[in-house]
Amino acid sequence: MPTITQETVVERVTALSTDVRELTLRAPETPVPFRPGQWVSLHLPVGERPPLVRAYTLSRPEEASGALTLSFDRVPGGLGSTYLFERQVGDSLTIGGVLGNFTLPEPLDTDLLWVARYTGIVPFRCMLLSLASQPLPHHVRLVYGAHRPEELIYHQEFLTVAARDPRFEYYPTLLEPAVEWEGTVGDELELLEQFASSWQPFTPMVCGLREFTRPVREFFQQLGFERRAVRFENYD
Repeated sequence: MPTITQETVVERVTALSTDVRELTLRAPETPVPFRPGQWVSLHLPVGERPPLVRAYTLSRPEEASGALTLSFDRVPGGLGSTYLFERQVGDSLTIGGVLGNFTLPEPLDTDLLWVARYTGIVPFRCMLLSLASQPLPHHVRLVYGAHRPEELIYHQEFLTVAARDPRFEYYPTLLEPAVEWEGTVGDELELLEQFASSWQPFTPMVCGLREFTRPVREFFQQLGFERRAVRFENYD
């Protein structure tokens, strides 16, 4: 059975950093329901046998307008991300369905510990926006790392939520020192080794490239979590 697709139009382009973009797409004719943490497939007119189908995580929860917002980074040599990075307001895009199992636990009956690096933050940002419309029902702790300050996308947004709601705790860290950075320096595992035991019980969730998620998942297993209890999403 052929994949059902529909057309949409780029309504807004936001530069989150030098190599990260956020695109807001006009509501397609047929509404696209989704859960925070899921991704939408785009059918791009590039490659040897187009369309090239690529998945991009939605960075905002469902909106009344039906618009879809996704965020992504430009991968060196990547056909899909390079094409998408060049899109401008008014350009058409073809979308398919929404899929993915990296979503909030149901029921949400325990604290959450989110661990992300670079654009692995995108599904967590969507989840946080969906939860932060009212006081959080449980503690949500976010450990978020990047190499440079400008790569901590949504950093100010997270600081604002943390200042407003004491149940959201934000732990940003840089993997290498920076002159303009006065916060924590070191990888995410260092923070987890320092604090995670005292935060239990919680549901651990981790997102990023495999080279990042694998040791984090192993850490949680060493902490006593069963393999299946560690929710994760790999971007490669």
